[in-house]
Amino acid sequence: MKAGFVDIEITWRAEVFSGAPQESSAADFGTLGITFRARRGIEF
Repeated sequence: MKAGFVDIEITWRAEVFSGAPQESSAADFGTLGITFRARRGIEF
């Protein structure tokens, strides 16, 4: 089953754990915070 999203765009991303005590653990896993936008495609 597909989610049906099209035109997906990441509008913001940052290392949200920067400066936090868990920063090195988050970096080990490549953790980022993102905001994205997309629209739902028409399904037939």
